[in-house]
Amino acid sequence: MNNRKNVFLWISYDFANSIVSIVFFLYFSQWIVIDRGVADIWFNLTFTISAVLLLFTVPTTGVLLDKYWRRIAGLRYTTIGTAVFYGLCAIFAVTGNNVSALVTFTLGLYFYLLSFTFYTPLINDISLLSERGKISGYGIAANYMGQIAGLILVLPFANGSINFFSSSPRAETLLPSVFVFLLFALPTILFFKEPKKERISFSPRKEIKASLYDTKNLLAYPSIPAFLAAYFLFNDAILTAANNFPIFLEQVWQISDTTKTYILLGILATSAVGGIISGFVADRFGHKRTLAFILSGWILILPFVALLQNYHLFLVAVTVMGLWFGANWTVSRSVMSYLAPKNNHNLAFAYFGLVERASSFVGPIVWGLIATNLLSLGAGRYRLAATALTLFIVFGLVALARVHSDKVEMVS
Repeated sequence: MNNRKNVFLWISYDFANSIVSIVFFLYFSQWIVIDRGVADIWFNLTFTISAVLLLFTVPTTGVLLDKYWRRIAGLRYTTIGTAVFYGLCAIFAVTGNNVSALVTFTLGLYFYLLSFTFYTPLINDISLLSERGKISGYGIAANYMGQIAGLILVLPFANGSINFFSSSPRAETLLPSVFVFLLFALPTILFFKEPKKERISFSPRKEIKASLYDTKNLLAYPSIPAFLAAYFLFNDAILTAANNFPIFLEQVWQISDTTKTYILLGILATSAVGGIISGFVADRFGHKRTLAFILSGWILILPFVALLQNYHLFLVAVTVMGLWFGANWTVSRSVMSYLAPKNNHNLAFAYFGLVERASSFVGPIVWGLIATNLLSLGAGRYRLAATALTLFIVFGLVALARVHSDKVEMVS
């Protein structure tokens, strides 16, 4: 498993799935909320519903992975599910069907998030423990490079230079991103080599009971529930802010989609740099210590960016903020890799993936309620929503203090 081909294919998949995620992130959110006039709360509830779906499927999936299934097989099915439902969402968008677009977006998001249950644990098989931070960093960098490629790819559709369906420019961007995602994901799902597991019959009811038993054993490690709680809290804030960032740019700063694209390109470039640097820093100074530093930075950065009144200073601040985005995902993943027990590392990563994506649960509701109900504040309601999320990060940092460190201090 530990060979250059598998490492390359693992990293390249991060590149592929980021293409479709960034395009839907930027354009679907604006199409449904701004172009179609759907309330913020309904858009944000798509993240909550997909999180609930994950909650009911990921734990048992993790147990089956540990005992019976190959991860690459699951990655193939979830990749196809992602392409099918995001593709349907794109079709409903260009035909102006709001409800069907929201439903298929939710299902596409669910399969996209579920894919990480199969994808993320592969890092333990393709890298040595001493290199895990570095490989994770390369994956995050590829992810951000894919997002940059996705934004550039659909820019002609967004500015109206290309229009296949005589629809809204924002709706026109979606379907091309799905095709390109599938094209770049194919090498990984076809050629990634994973040892076959012996075929064993199993009882779904028995395995659900086993998953509950294994979950109880997993959570007996004190640092596991502490880290999952921390990750749920701070990731909820960061993901919610990110998912609503295009709407924030539109409502607060009233800038064009082309300008939004350039802003995101700057953020993604610094995110790729942050992903690589933080991996090396974490390997050198400790993964928990590095993550604590990153969260302390977020507590200052998020309200600062939300409340800025000067546009040019805002551009500088959000570009620098990209370093923290890249670092956050890299180091969180590597912290989980050293905490996960060897006999249950698939289940541990299944819960990590669940928390990573299901953490978009409370934050979207908070953001949606503020943005939907405080209309009298005008654009200020979006500034307030972003600032309110900082409290989640504070609580996350407190929970992280209970996680054991990977660096043993020298006692003189």
